[in-house]
Amino acid sequence: MTILTGVEIQRQRAAGAITIEPFDPARLNPNSYNFSLGDRLRAYTAPVLDARVENPSIEISITADGFVLRPGQLYLAATAEVLGGTGFAPTFAARSSIARLGLSIHLSSGLGDIGYIGQWTLQLVATEPVRVYPGMEIGQMMWWTPVGEINCYTGKYQGSRGPQTSRSWVGLTSDLARERFPGLGDAQLNEQLVGAKCARLGELSARVPVPPLIAVPAGEFAAVIEDDVLAGVEAVFADLRATVGAEVPAQVARLTDLIADIQLGSPAQELLAVRLEEVFAAGTRFAVRSSALCEDSTDTAYAGAYESVLDVADEDVPEAVAAVWRSYYSLTAVSARLRAGDLDPTPRMAVIVQVMVEPEQAGIAMTGLDPAVPDQVRIEAVRGRADTLAAGAAVPDHDGVLPPSTVAEVTRLVEAAREVLGVGDVDIEWVEAGGVVSLVQARPNTARRRHGSYRSEIAVVPLYLEPLPADIPLGPMTGPVGHFTSKRGPAMRRAHELGIAIGSAVVVYLPADPDHTWAEDLAPLLREAMTAPEVIVDVSEQQRQIVCNTDDLVGELQWLHAAAPAGEPFTVLVRDYVKGQRGLITHPADPATGEIAAESSDEGLLAMNRGFASTTSLALMPDSPSEAALAVTGGETNLALIARLARDLAVMQGPTVIEWVIGTRGELFYIDHTVLTGPTHSHTQPRMIAAGRATGHVVRVVNDAVLEQLSTGAAVSVSGAQIDVHQHRAVAEIITRIEVIRSNGGRVILSARRPYAVLAALVGLVDGFVFDLASQLCHLGIVVREHGIPALIHEAVDGDVLTLDNGTVLTHGDSR
Repeated sequence: MTILTGVEIQRQRAAGAITIEPFDPARLNPNSYNFSLGDRLRAYTAPVLDARVENPSIEISITADGFVLRPGQLYLAATAEVLGGTGFAPTFAARSSIARLGLSIHLSSGLGDIGYIGQWTLQLVATEPVRVYPGMEIGQMMWWTPVGEINCYTGKYQGSRGPQTSRSWVGLTSDLARERFPGLGDAQLNEQLVGAKCARLGELSARVPVPPLIAVPAGEFAAVIEDDVLAGVEAVFADLRATVGAEVPAQVARLTDLIADIQLGSPAQELLAVRLEEVFAAGTRFAVRSSALCEDSTDTAYAGAYESVLDVADEDVPEAVAAVWRSYYSLTAVSARLRAGDLDPTPRMAVIVQVMVEPEQAGIAMTGLDPAVPDQVRIEAVRGRADTLAAGAAVPDHDGVLPPSTVAEVTRLVEAAREVLGVGDVDIEWVEAGGVVSLVQARPNTARRRHGSYRSEIAVVPLYLEPLPADIPLGPMTGPVGHFTSKRGPAMRRAHELGIAIGSAVVVYLPADPDHTWAEDLAPLLREAMTAPEVIVDVSEQQRQIVCNTDDLVGELQWLHAAAPAGEPFTVLVRDYVKGQRGLITHPADPATGEIAAESSDEGLLAMNRGFASTTSLALMPDSPSEAALAVTGGETNLALIARLARDLAVMQGPTVIEWVIGTRGELFYIDHTVLTGPTHSHTQPRMIAAGRATGHVVRVVNDAVLEQLSTGAAVSVSGAQIDVHQHRAVAEIITRIEVIRSNGGRVILSARRPYAVLAALVGLVDGFVFDLASQLCHLGIVVREHGIPALIHEAVDGDVLTLDNGTVLTHGDSR
C-alpha cells in the first residue's frame, strides 16, 4: 500500500473519499492528520473482564482542568473528530510528543477498516501519572491506498460516538460454538478431527443433498476423560494386549465402570445448545451417530460396532453424545478393534448430530458386489427408515420397483461417493423424503465379494484329522490355524492312530451374511462335535483362548460374530478345554537308561505350564514301572502309550517335551508338545531347573496375582512372549528395576515365587532365575534351558548378590 501525503489527504477529503469533521488544515502533517482527545473517558469496574459478556463500566468527564490517568489503568477515550472514509485504509498512532509522556493511545488495534466512519475509541494506558485535557492533539491518522476490490466495513462499531467498551461478546458465543462444533462447509470438518464418516459427508454435501449436521470432534471426548480414568483405560488395554483378549467381557466390564459417568461439561453443553439453535429449526429431531477416527477406513468399516441414537430431542442431545462415546468401549466395539489388531486405548470418537429424516423410503446401495460387473450398483430399499435393514433385522421390499427417478438419484449419490472417496467399491445409505434423495453415509465397501468360491453354508470342520476345505477362508485365523496344524497336526494324527484321546478341535465357519437362523442351525453341529464341558475359542491373533461353557458356545459366537466386519465370512477355532483329573509333562527319555523324567499336578496342566502349580516329580520306567508311576499315568496301558508316542515324536521331529492330561475316567489325552533345541535330558539335582553359572543382584518380584493373570493368557508360550507384554505396567516396572542395575554395570538374578510363564519376556534382560517353588518342565523351564540361562529353586532376598553355579547357590549378602 501507498501512504497519502497531507496534500492528498486534503484533496481526497474534498472529494468525499475521506471524512474528517471538524477539519482544521493547520493539523495536516506531511503524511497524516492530527486528531484531538474528546471530553469523556470510560473505565471498567469488574475485577475480571469476560470476552463473552458485556462488562460494566463508568463514564468519566474530562474537565477543563484535565484528568490524571493512573499508571497501568486502562481508560477508553474517543477522538473529538469523526474520522474515516470509503476509499482508503486508515491507521493511527500517538503523536511522538504524547508517547514521550509515557502514554499509549492504543494497545494492539492501530489498523482501522475501510468504510468505518465515526469517532475512534482510543485505549489510553500511562506508565506514569499523566494529566490529559479535552481537545489536546493526542494522535495522528494516516490513510493508505489499498490493492484489490473494496468491501466496506459494516460491523458493530459503525458510526460510534464517544468511547465504546468492547463488544466482543456480540457474536462471540456463536463464533465459539461454531469453532467447537463445526458443521457442513466448515474447515474444521476434517478427517483428523471428526473422522472419515463425518468428513466425507461434509465434502459430499457440496455435490449432493446431505441432511444438515454438526460434529462433536473427537477432542471433546478426550477432554472429558480425567487422567485417572484414562490411566485405568490404558491399564485395561495393556491387559488385553498381554492376555491376547482372552478375557474380553471381564475387561470391558472394567471399561464400562470407568466411563459410566462420562458426559459433556456444562460449558460445552451451553455452546452445543447455541449451535443447535443456530443451525437447526425449532423442534428438530436428531440422529446422533458415531464417527470414530478409526471408522469407515479403506480397510475396516466397523459397521454396526458403535451406538446410534435416533429421534433425539434437542435437550437430550448431550446424553445421546455420551451414549455414543460410551459405545467406543463397548463389548462389540472393543472386540471388533481387537479382531482388526487395534489395541490403541486413546478415546478416538467423534459424533455426528444430524437432522433425523423421516423418509418415505430409504435404503442401501453398493458397488463391487459382483466381481464380473464391479461397477454395477445394487440398491435395496424399505419403506420408512432403513436402520433395521442396515442392522440385518429387515429384508428389502420386493413387492414394488423403485421409480426410475429414485434409481437415478441414488446412482448419482453412488458416483459422487466413488469420486470423493477415490475408490471404485462404495457402500452408501440414502433416504428419500419430500421428493429429495439424500445421502446419510458413504464409506468404502470393505465387504465386497471378490471370491465367489467361498462356501455358502455354515460348517463345522475337524482341525487335525482331515485337510481343511479350500472353500473355507480362515481370515484372521490363518496364522493360529497354520500354527496348530503344522505343529500339532502330525502328533495329533499319530496319537489318534495309537488310540490316545486328543480332544475335539474344529473350525467353525459362517458365510458372509448368513441366514438369520444360523445360530439355531449351528447348535446341533457343535453339540455333536464338542465333547468337553468347556471349550476354548480363538478368534484372531489378538483375541485368543476365550474360555466358555460348551452350553454357552452359540451365544458366545453370536456376540463375536456381531463384532466381526459385516458382509465378510466369519471363521473361528473351537477346541475342547480338556482338564481331566491331573496334568502330566514328560521329558525326553534318557538315552542311556530309557528313564522318562516327569512332573504331575492335580491342579491341572494349565497351572503347570504357567508356573503356579504344586508339582510332583517322578521317573517313568515303562519296562519296570513303579506303583507311583502307574498311579500318576493311569495304568500300564497309558504308560506304554506315553513311551510309544514319545519315541515316535522323537523320530518325527526330535526330542520333545510332551503335555498330557489324565481324564476323569483315567483316559490319556495328548495335548501338546515342544521340540527341544537345548539339553535333551533332565538333571539329577532336584533343585536345578537349568544348568549354567551367573552372578548378579537379586531383583525380587512379588506381584503374584498380576503375573499369574498374565501367565494364564494366550500371550505366552514355550517360545517366549509371542505378544508384546513389555508395555504392561507390571512387566514395565520389573524391566525398569533391571535397567537401573544394568545401567550401573551390574548383572541381574530375577527371583519370583513361581516360574510364571510371562517371565519369559525377560529372557535376554536377566542373567539367571531363582524360584521359591518350581516345576522343572513348565514352559519357562524349557525356555531358560533353551537359552542357557541358569535357574534353580532357592528363596532369595531382594538386593542380595547371588552366584548360581550349576545347582549351587552362593550368597554374597546385601549389595546395598
